[in-house]
Amino acid sequence: MIRVTEWAEMRHLHEVEGVGKKELSRRFGRDVKTVRRALARTSAPTARRPRPGGRRLAVYAAEIEAWVAAEPRITAKRVLALLAGRPGLVGARATAKYLKALRERRARPQAFVHRTHAPGETMEVDFGKSVARLCGVERRIHFIVATLPASNAYFAKAYLVERLECLLDGIASAAKHFGGLTKRMVLDNTSMAVKRVLAGREREETDAFHGFRGGYAMGADFCAPASGWEKGSVETGVRYVRDTCLRPMPVVSSMAELNAAILAELARDEDRRRLADGRSVAQALLAEREHLRPLPAHEPSTCRTLARVADKFGHVRFDTVSYSVPIDCAYRALVLKVFAERIEIARDADVVARHVRSFVHGALVLDPLHVLPLLEQKSRAAREATALRGLPAVFEELRLLLVGRTRHPDREWVQALRLAETHGMTALEDAVREAIARGSPRLETVRALLRPAQRPPDLGAVPIAREDLARIEVAAPDLAGYDALIAVRS
Repeated sequence: MIRVTEWAEMRHLHEVEGVGKKELSRRFGRDVKTVRRALARTSAPTARRPRPGGRRLAVYAAEIEAWVAAEPRITAKRVLALLAGRPGLVGARATAKYLKALRERRARPQAFVHRTHAPGETMEVDFGKSVARLCGVERRIHFIVATLPASNAYFAKAYLVERLECLLDGIASAAKHFGGLTKRMVLDNTSMAVKRVLAGREREETDAFHGFRGGYAMGADFCAPASGWEKGSVETGVRYVRDTCLRPMPVVSSMAELNAAILAELARDEDRRRLADGRSVAQALLAEREHLRPLPAHEPSTCRTLARVADKFGHVRFDTVSYSVPIDCAYRALVLKVFAERIEIARDADVVARHVRSFVHGALVLDPLHVLPLLEQKSRAAREATALRGLPAVFEELRLLLVGRTRHPDREWVQALRLAETHGMTALEDAVREAIARGSPRLETVRALLRPAQRPPDLGAVPIAREDLARIEVAAPDLAGYDALIAVRS
């Protein structure tokens, strides 16, 4: 087939320059018959479409398509083996081309409907993953992204795990950040919210998620399985947050610092990003806030509730981490409230322990005050008590100084530590340090230093009835003489 460029050049040389057909055949390396056909054309030649391959296999198209639908990665060799012995087969190369064309037809991109989101109508939610250097250690982080598609505003918050309490905390934090609630939220079929996928759009939600969104009176739409484009705004938002806030890898000392940096970066970018109508995202968000529903007076809890029983040490175990409770709760049935960043443990209606949540495998998160009542009875175990190992060094110094000064040094040491139950650990540490400096490292000295100073009552001025007595002025006493007496005696 002659090319368009050759045809145009041949016609010019023949019609204008007068070059003969044989000379054109020599110059272009084409047969004379090809040159004659080219010169006879009055329109540019078009490229010839290749004949469709695999015509012989078209007889078995239904079977081959069924095999590809069931197993998309089936090989040409396997197809020929399944068709062995049938007439009209072709070689492995032609079969591979037929399979390639078939897969391309099946993977044709879908068309989508352009949607216009009404302000205050929808909030889309999804999780993403990235990495951050936290306290010098590279950690994988999970970050939740919420977006208001009408204004294209984003909210993001990072966590060390992706659990139900993180989903609830993220939604609640996004609602506060946006300044109100939408009518519904859109998210995928995560097991944190969906217990079972039913027919069509129906879902059986988990009790915790159902109760949470009921507290906000928000509807929930779940995407069809493997149909992430149904929440395309937040899918784009996950990539945007990762590229804008988490690359290069952030280096922080705490998750609070990381989340503050994420929100600051998103806020800066709201003035730079523009919508199709020319408004900035900040302007669009300000306008959409007028359409959001107000937050409820009593916001729903963002925790996961679990039943636990404290062991003989007064520890409650969750996610390989042990948390302490007051020792009188040992062997008791308790309720564990798991928040994204803290742990609360309740007995009946009373919260008996609060801890910062730990994500270190096998960690012990212990409050020394929880075990002190038992140590006062079993004081010989005090020096090896695990809960007391993290105390400031001044308390260990007090324990060593008590040895030889009192008959029961360990018991007196525990009794001194128990003063933190009423005065606080910081005040007790200061009092112990002062008692040691005074050379009196004893329980009574520490207790006296913690006792509030007794001030005489303010009686005010006493009126004097007699004028002659009222005119008498008494000079203030000079206390310097007492200092001199004390100096002489010392």
